[in-house]
This record gives sequence, structure tokens and C-alpha cells, in this order.
Amino acid sequence: MQDAITVIGSINFDIMIKTKRLPERGETIAGENLYFLPGGKGANQAVAIARLGKKVYFVAKKGKDFIPGIVMKNLKHPNINLDYFIEDNLLETGVALVNTTGSRGNKVTLFMGANDKLTPEDVERAAPAIKDSKVVVVCTEIPIPTVKKAIEIAQKYGVKTILNVGSIGTKNREDVLSVLNGLDIVIMNEREGGYLTNRVISHMETGTLSGLELRKLGVNHVIITMGKEGTLLVNVHGATVFHRYGVEVVDTVGGGDAFVGAVAVAIADGKFVIDAIDYGNAAGALVTTKIGAQEGLPTKQEIEKFILVKKKDGEAKVYKDYNDTIKKLEKVALNMRRNIIKMLACARSGHLGGSLSAVDVIATLYMHVMKIDPKNPKWEKRDRFVLSKGHAAPALYAALVEAGFFKEDKLWTLRKIGGLSGHPDMKEIPGVDMTTGSLGQGLSIANGMALAARIKGLDYRVYVMLGDGEIQEGQVWEAAMTSSTRRLDNVCAILDYNGLQIDGSIGEVKSGLEPVVDKWKAFNWNVIEIDGHNYEAIVEAFEDAKKTKGMPTIIIARTIKGKGVSFMERKVEYHGVAPTDEECEKALKELGCEEWQNK
Repeated sequence: MQDAITVIGSINFDIMIKTKRLPERGETIAGENLYFLPGGKGANQAVAIARLGKKVYFVAKKGKDFIPGIVMKNLKHPNINLDYFIEDNLLETGVALVNTTGSRGNKVTLFMGANDKLTPEDVERAAPAIKDSKVVVVCTEIPIPTVKKAIEIAQKYGVKTILNVGSIGTKNREDVLSVLNGLDIVIMNEREGGYLTNRVISHMETGTLSGLELRKLGVNHVIITMGKEGTLLVNVHGATVFHRYGVEVVDTVGGGDAFVGAVAVAIADGKFVIDAIDYGNAAGALVTTKIGAQEGLPTKQEIEKFILVKKKDGEAKVYKDYNDTIKKLEKVALNMRRNIIKMLACARSGHLGGSLSAVDVIATLYMHVMKIDPKNPKWEKRDRFVLSKGHAAPALYAALVEAGFFKEDKLWTLRKIGGLSGHPDMKEIPGVDMTTGSLGQGLSIANGMALAARIKGLDYRVYVMLGDGEIQEGQVWEAAMTSSTRRLDNVCAILDYNGLQIDGSIGEVKSGLEPVVDKWKAFNWNVIEIDGHNYEAIVEAFEDAKKTKGMPTIIIARTIKGKGVSFMERKVEYHGVAPTDEECEKALKELGCEEWQNK
């Protein structure tokens, strides 16, 4: 997979008339300016991506031109590959009649022309381009069967998918809804979102309802652009509203396509969707300061400069309306950290630093990601979790309490006879899926569980957490080869990369660990690198892992040893010791727990 994007969409000849206002029904008004411009969602997005420095494959079909040379003018860009672009002079090129008032909006009438003749077979021939890409962008200005084929091929190769719903009046609602399942991102404006959900979207609340409805159809991120109101994101976290950047608007025609192109570039660069939307908002704002959908598309440097200036001016980029998922996880993780401190203080021994670093990922798994049933811990269809770095058992036990597998009082029996064992024991502790402790073995076990699911025809997933020091064990890499060779896409490993092990920093003990991302990629794994304490990043990474087909995923979670307690953070001496009573009291006070007696 290369650093490229494939755009599959429309190409049009735009005839634009600028007027002071839009005409009423049956009314004729005078135009101020007439423009002949290149356009079409696909072409606009391809040019937007190329100007932002990305290689782009453009898959489209054009016919005879109304005025030769105009529609292709900006497509002759060094970043645009036209190997799968089709010219058929027996057809007519698509035409858009645009009536624009500039800042007060526009009305568009489309003649689909050759766009309507782009076939699934045409897209099938472009499969090598899709396979070569990080992101595929497809729009609804081409036939829906062609859209379906593009999404199908992208998902086959594990390529991220963005569907831009546009010109919705030319398509049947049910046909469009039929392609949403499994999409990474769908982008539309409020009118198109309202059409799809049979609802008038007039404010963020109704937009949220529509977004939630579309999410139920299998979309990961629903993005609705709402003009002056801003941009609405509805995903697993709830609803988030992004402020619109203020500019002097000249022409709104290219705003949507600039937004889509910039979002695609940001996603291809590994940015999270919230940052991609901010980038897209900047691109969309800049293009509206000039006439034409393509003529004013910004460069990467222009966007970066624009965002920098706007931030200095104090323009907020985002505010949260709803964030119940994150709030819940933060609350759970805080309680887990308190209980880890208490557990080890009671036991007078244990592994503190690595338990605290793993909390946020484990909390997200048990409280949000995994399919489990605390009332039936051995449920055959449950997702599995293997804590390969078994010495971090206190973090697992704290999560099992939060999930409801056993009562909190049991935590105070850690490392005591008849109580919780120092390392996970699947025979004695409800909710523990595998006994661990001997480092390097967890991934092999996870592979076996994943293969069992395949043999039995079950759809459960297997999550396995590895320590960064642990992957110095050779067995880990033997298992990594097996995971990819067997194409175990139901295996998701998490590397708790806190940078410290019992004898010091990872680099000091064994300097050959880096480049860790490239190593896993070389073993044919899907690699996602995140801040292991950022819940939005953690949740999104697990969502992406679920959608990856044909290969296992590893999430490289950059974490902090001792996270949550300032005097323990990044301190190797807290790897394998329990806190003293004084340290316990100090840590719990920092974690907002004022009263506690050693049990």
C-alpha cells in the first residue's frame, strides 16, 4: 500500500451564472457574470488532493466536451494518475448548470452524461490503484452499483473508505442507504442528510438524530456539513460540533469538495477524524474566497498558514456537545487507578507502573469494545482478552470489577492465600480468559483462540496486550508470522509501549526494538499508532481494527509508566514495587480519593 488516494467519481463541465439573488419559481432575472469552468465532484476532489501533495488515481468517464480543453485543464497535474480515466466520444460529458449568489448559496442542475455510464467493470479494472491506496473516495454522482463495487474492492484490501453523498436528488434513497454498511466515513450536507433520513435538518440536534440513524446502518463516522452552523460529526463518542472558520465568501460551489479532499488527505496521513475535519474546514473556507470549484483549491502550505493565523486570532476549532462514552471511560479509569494503588498497598507487593500505563486501553476494551457477559464468563461467543504481560494483573482485575465479574472486596485479597493470584489464573478468577505470566506466550495463545473461532464458525475477536520489554522474546515474532500467514483478522494486539522495563529504559536494555512500527509492518500486520491515554484515539483504533480484513492488527499504544500519579510517572523504580502507606495516601489524594484505610 502506497501513500496514494483513489478518487472514483464524476467529471463535469460547469456553466456558472453569478446573480445577486436566486430567482423565484417562474421568474427571470439578470446575471452579473458568466463562467465556463471544470467541475464534477470526483474531478474537484482529485484536484484538491493533488494540490495538497498526495498522489491520486482518478477513475471517471467523460465524453465529448461542450468547449474542448476546459474540463481537463486542472487534471494535468503531476500528482494525478489518469491510467484508469476513460474517454468515450460517443457520450456527452456531464454538465452542471450553476446559479450562484456567492455567499448566499447556489442552485445546481445536473446533466449526468458520461458519469452515468461509469460501470462496475470500469472500477474492477482500477483494482490495482485501489490496492495501492490508503483511502478511496467515491461519490453518488455515479451509478450506485459502481459505488458498491468501489467500496467492495476497497474493503477487500483493507483500504479506508469515504463516501461523499452528493446530488442526492438524482438517486433513490434506498439505493444510497444500501451502500453504507461498513463505510469508514460518509460526508454530506444537511439537505442530503435530511433526504436520507426523511427529516428536516435545521439545527445540530436534528442533525445528531440523523447521524445516529445512519450510524445504525454500519457507518463508523457520519459527517454533516451545515454551512454557517459548522460541521457535525456523529460517531461512537456521540456528537461533536466543529466551528466554521470565518472568511469573506465569494463562491460556495467548491467548499464541499475541498472539504472532502482535505479530509481524505488527513486520513491518509494517519490523522484522527477530529483533526481531519478541522483540516477540511480550513480547506473548505479557503476555496470559497475565490470563484470556481477548482480554481481556488488551496495548497498544503496555504491551509497550514491559514490554521496558524486563525488559531492566533483565537478562533476555536471544536467544542463538544455530547461525549458520554469518553466521560464514562474517564470515570472508570480513574476508579481503576485508585483500586490498583489500594490493591498493591494491601498486598505489599506487585507491579505498579505497568498496571497504571495499561489502564486506559483495558478500560476501553472491557467497558466499550469487547462483547462479554459477566453473568456468563465462559460464554462461547464472547470476545477474548489475553494479558500477555501478566504481571499487570491488577489492571485486569480492576477492569473485571468495573465490568461486573466480581465484587470490589475481592481486590483486597491480591497475592494472599485463597485470594487473587499475582498473575491471571483462568481457573480461579471469573472473566480471565487465559493464565499468563511467562512472557512472550500470549500472542501464540491468541492465535490459537482465533483459529478456533474460524474452525467453529464463530465471529468473536481476540485481543492480546503485549509489553514493550516482552517483545524482546523471540516467540512473539514467530507468533507474529503465524498471525499474518493465517490472515487472522480477528486478532488485535496492543503494545503497551511505556518505554521502561525492570532493568531500565527499553533502549538501554536492548536497543534494537525500534523502528517498532516498521517491524510489525514488515511482518504484514496492519499497524495503528496512538496515544494510549487518549480515549478518542483508543476507541477509533479499535473501530479501525474491526474493519480491517485479511490481516491482523497491532495498536502501538504510546503510554506512560505510572500514568495518573505524578511522582510515579516515567519512574523505572515503580516497575515492580508496591507503594508505601505514605505513597499510597499521597497517590490516592492526587486521584481524588481522600479517605482510605489499608485493608
